[in-house]
Amino acid sequence: MIVSGPDFRQTWLWRQAFLTPRSDSTTEEQEFFRTQYISIRERAAQLVSRIAIDLPGMTVHDISHLDALWDTASSVAEGAINVNPAEAFVLGASILLHDAAMSLAAYPGGLAEVRTTVAWKDAIARLALASEEIDGEKFDVENPPDAIVQRIVPDVLRRLHAERAEELAEQAWHTADGLQVYLVEDSELRRFYGPTIGQVAHSHWWSVQKLEQEFSEELGALASRTLNRIDRVKLACLLRIADALHLDSRRAPRFLRAITNPRGVSALHWSFQERLARPHIELDAVVFTTGQPFGREDAEAWWLAYDTLNAVDRELRDVDLLLQGRGREVLKARRVKGAGSPEILARSVQTRGWRPVDARLQVSDVPRIVENLGGSKLYGNDPTVALRELIQNAADAVQARRKHQRRAADWGLITVGLLSEGGQIWLVVEDNGIGMSEQVLTGPLLDFGTSFWRSPLAMEEFPGLMAAGMRAIGRFGIGFFSVFMLGPVVRVYSRRCDKGQESGRLLEFRGGTSARPILSPASGEPVPIDGGTRVEVLLKSHPNDVGGLLYINSYTKRTMSLDALVGAVAPNLDVAIATLVHDGTRAVARPGDWLKISDFDLICRLNPNLDRSEADAPKADRALMQPIEGADNQVFGRAFISPSRYSYSAEGGWVTIFGLRAVRLHNVEGVLLGEAVTAARDAAQPLATKEALAQWASKQAKLIIESVKDEERQARSAEVVLECGGEIGNLKFVKWGTDWLTTSEFENRLRSSTEIAISFFGEFDYDEEQDDVHPKEFREEFKGSADVAVILKHDGGILRSSNNSWPRSVTGQPKWSDSNVAAYARDLIRRAWGETLQEDEEDRVVGTVRYSDITRRVTVFRAAEEDEPF
Repeated sequence: MIVSGPDFRQTWLWRQAFLTPRSDSTTEEQEFFRTQYISIRERAAQLVSRIAIDLPGMTVHDISHLDALWDTASSVAEGAINVNPAEAFVLGASILLHDAAMSLAAYPGGLAEVRTTVAWKDAIARLALASEEIDGEKFDVENPPDAIVQRIVPDVLRRLHAERAEELAEQAWHTADGLQVYLVEDSELRRFYGPTIGQVAHSHWWSVQKLEQEFSEELGALASRTLNRIDRVKLACLLRIADALHLDSRRAPRFLRAITNPRGVSALHWSFQERLARPHIELDAVVFTTGQPFGREDAEAWWLAYDTLNAVDRELRDVDLLLQGRGREVLKARRVKGAGSPEILARSVQTRGWRPVDARLQVSDVPRIVENLGGSKLYGNDPTVALRELIQNAADAVQARRKHQRRAADWGLITVGLLSEGGQIWLVVEDNGIGMSEQVLTGPLLDFGTSFWRSPLAMEEFPGLMAAGMRAIGRFGIGFFSVFMLGPVVRVYSRRCDKGQESGRLLEFRGGTSARPILSPASGEPVPIDGGTRVEVLLKSHPNDVGGLLYINSYTKRTMSLDALVGAVAPNLDVAIATLVHDGTRAVARPGDWLKISDFDLICRLNPNLDRSEADAPKADRALMQPIEGADNQVFGRAFISPSRYSYSAEGGWVTIFGLRAVRLHNVEGVLLGEAVTAARDAAQPLATKEALAQWASKQAKLIIESVKDEERQARSAEVVLECGGEIGNLKFVKWGTDWLTTSEFENRLRSSTEIAISFFGEFDYDEEQDDVHPKEFREEFKGSADVAVILKHDGGILRSSNNSWPRSVTGQPKWSDSNVAAYARDLIRRAWGETLQEDEEDRVVGTVRYSDITRRVTVFRAAEEDEPF
C-alpha cells in the first residue's frame, strides 16, 4: 500500500476557508469556490505532469508538490491569517499555476513557440558566445544542434515560467476538432479573477519589495458571487513562503531518484531534500529536522541545504517586515531556526562523522584585494591603462544602446576631458550609451570579477540585447577598478537612456575602495542629458608630471596632448571619440577612419611620442601600408612590414582589442585586430587567418622590392615575409661575398658551383679571442670573402609571449632552426644539388682586416660528385 502525505483538504487553510462556517460567507459561496478550485486542479495536474519530461532531474514539481503547499502555507498561517473563500480560490489557483509553465505544454505552440521568445534568443546568443570564447566552437544560432537545444530548453523554461504563469489562467488550448479549452472553465471567474491569479502566480519570482508596489490596492468583490475582497499582498506572501518551505522528502522520493538518476547540483538537491522531515513551528521559528544524518560523503549536500535554508530565512524575514509595515496580520513564523549558524543548524539537520564549520575560503581585506588585482599589480604602473578601461566601458555602453534602440552602427559618442577645479585636475570620461540603473550601479559595477554584460541581470534589464548581437569588450568584471590607479576620489553619474531625469544617480567614492561609496539622486548636470554615464576621477598626479597621464615615459621626458593620448589608447574604436575643449568637443577618431586616414597619420596616432612637426615617415614606407583582408573582405588589420631595426616608431605597431590598444608588435607598423588572452590585456592573439596573413605578406614582398632600395632591409623583411607564410619573390635575402642576391640569382650561383660556405648567424662581429686586430680596425676595414655567404640572423616574429609566438603558432614556420631564411636557403641548395649533398661544420677564412685573415665557424655544403661513366 502506498502511503501519501496529508490530504490538502485536511489542512487548516482549506478547512477554515471552505468547510468551517464563516460570518463573511454563505455555505453556498464556500461550496462554489471549493468546487471551482477542484475543477482547475484536475486540469493543472495534467499540465504539471509534463514538467518531469522537459526538466528531467528536477525535484518533484507535480500535483503532489502543489497539494503540499496547502500544508506548508497552513503551518505559518494557522490562527494568524484569515483567508476568505474567494481568497482561498485565488491562492489555490495561483499555487497550481506558479510552476506550471516549466513545461513546453504550457505553450500551445510547443518548442516552436518558445524559440520565438526573446529569452530563447538571448540564451542561445549567450551560449554561442561562451562556446566560441571558451571552447573555440561555433554553431548556427538559427538552427542549433539538438544537443544545444536540449541544453537550453530547461534554462529558458525556468527563466520564463513565472512570467508565463501570469497568462495561464486566461490562456486557451485548442483541441484537434477546433474547440478551445481553459484551465479556468467558468468564464466569469476567468475574466474577473484570471489576471489576479496570474499576477500572484508570477509574483513568487519577484522581490518582496515589488509586491507592495504592484499590489498596492485590494481587488474588490465579484458582485455576483461574494462580498469578499482579495488581499493580493497577503496571498502573494503566503504563496512565496509556502513554496520556499516545501523542501522535505515529499519533493525527493528515493525510488524516483533511483530511476531518474539526477546529476550535478540537481543530485545534491535530491540528496538533502530526501532527508528532511516536514518542517514545524516552534515559537516564531520554522524548524527543519532530518531522519537520516548527513555522512561525510554527503557534506556538499548538507552545505547546499544550509545555503537554501538561509535563503528561506531571508524570505521569512522580508515578508515579516512587509506585513508588519502594513499594520495587518502577520505570519506565525518569521525566521528559520539555525539559519546563519552551521553549528546550530547541525543540531536539527544532523551530521554523522563530521562537524560543519563555516571555514570557506574568504577574503577579510576586500579593498586590498580589489586594489591589488584591479590596479597596478595587474596592469603595471601605466596610468593610461585606467583611461583605456574607462573608454572600454563607455564603448560597451554605446554598443548596447545601439543594439537596444536599433541605432546606426556608427551612432554614439565618447568624450574625454581634463578639467581644472579649485586647483585640482579631474579626468572626465562621458558617453551617451545605455546608462545604468541603481541596481546595476550598486550591483555588478561594484562586484569585483563580475561582468554585467555576461550576467543574468543584463538579460533581465535589457531583454533581447544578447539576441541583438551585443558582444561586450569587457569580459572579466575588473576593468572599472583600475580607475583607482589614477586617484581615490571618483564620481559616477548615470541614467538609463530609457528612463526619466529623476532616475539619474550619483555613486561617489571619497576614499578609494577602502571607504563605502555614497549613492544619491542626481537629476541635473553633470548627468548626461540624453542618458548615459559620466565618470570623474580626481587625479592624484598632475597629468604633465612623472607618472601622470600625459607624461611620455622615455628619455625625451616630453608630454603629449590629450588628443594624442586618446587616439593612441583607442586608435580604431568603433565609437566616435572626442576631447572636451572650452567651446565644445574636438574629434579625435571616428568609426572606421583608421582604414582611411593617411599612413603617416595612422602611425602618429599609434605613437603619440612622435613629434609630427619633426618626424616623417621614410618615403619608401609611404607605399607599403596595406589592409590585411580575408574571405568576404573581412579586415584583420592595416599594416606594413618594417623590421625592428628600421622601425621609425622605435617600438612597432599594436594589436588592438575591439579598437583599444593592447600589445606592441615587432617587425610590423600599423594595427592588427586581436582578442584578449588575459584579463590585463597584456597578451593578445591576432585574428588574422593563415591565408589572409600569407596573402598580405606576399604582397608586402612585392611592394618592398619596388620601394625599398636598402638590400639589408630587404633581407630582414624576407625573414618576416616567410614567418607570415608568404612568398619573398625577388627580395634580396642572402649576401654572397659583397653581393646581395635574390632567389633566382642565388640559384644561378649554385648551378655554377659545387661548394658554398654559409654563416647562418649573420654578419661577422669582432671576436677578442680569435681576431688579432683592433676592434676599430675590424669595424671599419673588414672585407668579406667572395666565397662565403651570409644569412642574417633576424627574428621575424611579430608577437611573442612566454608560451607562444605569432604568427608561428598559425603558419607553422620556420621549418628549420630559428630562421625562416636559413630554411629557405637550405631548400634551394637541396633542389639544386639533390638530397645527397654533403654538409659539414668547418672553420673557414670568412674575410680579412688589412692583411689579417678572419676565421669563423661556418656551414659548408658540397654537391655530391657524379659517378664516372662505366
